[in-house]
Amino acid sequence: MSRSALWRQEANVQDRKRHAEETFARVISEGRDIHNAKRGVLPLMGPDDTFNIHPVVLSSVAKSPYFLKCCDKLQDWNMVIDEIYYEVKHVEPWTAGASKSPSTAFCLLLRLFTLRCTEKQMSLMLEHVDSPFIRCIGFLYLRYAADPSKLWSWFEPYLYDEESVQVCQGKADITVGEYCRFLLSELDYHGTRLPRLPIAIERQFKVRLLQSERAEERAKQHLENEAAMEYFQKTGARVMALYGDDENPVTWYDAVVDRVILRDLESGELLSRPKFQVTFPEYGNTETVTLGEMDLPGTHTTDTSIDTNESGRGGEGARSNYSENFARDDRRSDRSGYSRDGRGDYSNRGRYDDYRGRDSRRDHHDYRGGGGGNYHGHRGYGDRRDFDHNRRERSRSRDRNEKDLMEEVMRREREKSAAKGRRDYASRPAAFRGESDERIQSRHMDRDGSSSEWRQQKREAKPKVDEAKANESQKPAAAPVREKTAAELAAIQEKKRKLMARYG
Repeated sequence: MSRSALWRQEANVQDRKRHAEETFARVISEGRDIHNAKRGVLPLMGPDDTFNIHPVVLSSVAKSPYFLKCCDKLQDWNMVIDEIYYEVKHVEPWTAGASKSPSTAFCLLLRLFTLRCTEKQMSLMLEHVDSPFIRCIGFLYLRYAADPSKLWSWFEPYLYDEESVQVCQGKADITVGEYCRFLLSELDYHGTRLPRLPIAIERQFKVRLLQSERAEERAKQHLENEAAMEYFQKTGARVMALYGDDENPVTWYDAVVDRVILRDLESGELLSRPKFQVTFPEYGNTETVTLGEMDLPGTHTTDTSIDTNESGRGGEGARSNYSENFARDDRRSDRSGYSRDGRGDYSNRGRYDDYRGRDSRRDHHDYRGGGGGNYHGHRGYGDRRDFDHNRRERSRSRDRNEKDLMEEVMRREREKSAAKGRRDYASRPAAFRGESDERIQSRHMDRDGSSSEWRQQKREAKPKVDEAKANESQKPAAAPVREKTAAELAAIQEKKRKLMARYG
């Protein structure tokens, strides 16, 4: 290739680079205008020209010809969603092959950042039924640029979504739920880095993920137990349910089933697992809980935490207690006017109503006597004292539970770090894996801690260095550079002029 062709090629490279920079600056400016004019836009956390994307990935995507084409062709959210549906085949940041070029998923993700996304559009993306890649790019959008304190409310409903998606090229599919849990718990993302979360929020996410994992295991146990599922679907059944808010950590409370929810309230579609509307008699509030957030009465007392055993996975003892508690509560339900098959026994309905009335009076602490006879007059103070004692015990149980969950999170982090260290060790050359650091150090150290052998080797190596310097000083000096004469310079200029006249 001639020199002029090389110059033209270099000029074309510079033109493409300048065009990419101008295009990226233009779409960034358009995005800022959209953010100011559009209503309901999701607020971006961090700079609005990098979107917390790793600089190497951002630079590659901004220069990508496909991204520049997307900036010219795709002018609104609907067009980007259609392009994701037709073009995206995985959600890695890089394409497979020798050339490390950015993937279509990340090019479209950056284009979505520049167009901004409203809360309604994000909800439509996460619920999209046509392609799991549309949902995954929506989760990536949130993970990169959304407020970390609001991430959990977006991710929580999809932590155990069963739709499959191919995240990596040429590897087995995973579920959307596994992908969501991965985004909340990891920083390394297939050759790049996700933005770091605040330490407190990161630990909070890990504790909540551990709680959701145990709730999922509990829900699977309930689904395998037909008798328990039949009992849960009885209106008025007494159960244990989890409840927590911003001020109170999640813990177990006594609850009463008010209604079984079998269909989604908005879409009307049949739910894969029923939900339950329950009332907590201790406080009188009503909440909707999932199947994993419920359990049989007596399974969790004030001196036990959410965990059913030490490892968090229900063992034989937990299952035996589970069966005994259900049998005891099932006998109680038989006495209260309901048979095992769910049909009411009208001959005992009066006893059930009386039993329920007494419980409601006790739950609301109406110990004034009058019709209660010796029951209210004699037991009132004791029941109030027991209630205060139970509240204190539940508070201590919550503290123990939070401590246990945090210890479990820290244990998993230690195991993960140890596993990563083993992988790094296995990737070392064989010469470095042969002996440990202690043996290498002990080979150079004396018994008293001095490193005489190492110093002796260093002293022996010094003369060799001095000898090498002496040899270098004995080498002949390089010939001085001769300056070109005026005639030679004129000839070079004439040659350049002819080349330019001939080749342009």
